[in-house]
Amino acid sequence: QANLECPDKIQDCLNKINTSSRHLLSLINEVLDMSKIESGNVSLSESTFLISDTLDTVAQIIRTDTESKGQQFVLHTSIQKDAVQGDSMRVQQILLNLLSNAVKYTPNEGRILLKAEEKPSGHSGVSCFEFTVEDNGIGMSPEFQQKLFTPFERAEDCRVSQVQGTGLGLAITQNLVQMMNGTIQVESCLDQGTRFRVTIFLKQAEQENTDFRSEKEK
Repeated sequence: QANLECPDKIQDCLNKINTSSRHLLSLINEVLDMSKIESGNVSLSESTFLISDTLDTVAQIIRTDTESKGQQFVLHTSIQKDAVQGDSMRVQQILLNLLSNAVKYTPNEGRILLKAEEKPSGHSGVSCFEFTVEDNGIGMSPEFQQKLFTPFERAEDCRVSQVQGTGLGLAITQNLVQMMNGTIQVESCLDQGTRFRVTIFLKQAEQENTDFRSEKEK
């Protein structure tokens, strides 16, 4: 009865329930995603979207996390052909998986960078995008980098064990990138930071969709 008369205590309990529920949902979704990937039941949708919109959405989501840890988040973009065809939610998932890891394994007041660049694709009607996620966090040993994308693997580091996770996020990310005919590379040094570089290929939006942005903004 005493607890029910204390609004602050009730709010604290509700916040903990909300956080735990979101974490549990995230774990379930990762396990389901991995199961679908391994059984070959994952397919990419195809619709017209703007890369800039996806980047804005990702930035808004991740800034909530970086601000809570006093981290600096920087977004750099250099894109010419913004309207593309592909699975915007899966592109968003790739970026958020990498950025979420950067936030988790970067100390308070650290720095996280997301850079998006358009590169020559070598194919007409196809755009190549390179996304770089860089942090100055705890980094990874060369030994762990060899098994980084193996499902359920986590580094044997007390700083990692303190962070909740399944070890599935990067395995899922790698598979999604490969489904977009892309590659994912990592450079990392212990106690210095990590840089992920993702390259994916997406169809350019057809000519009749060039007014997609103006229609969307009305």
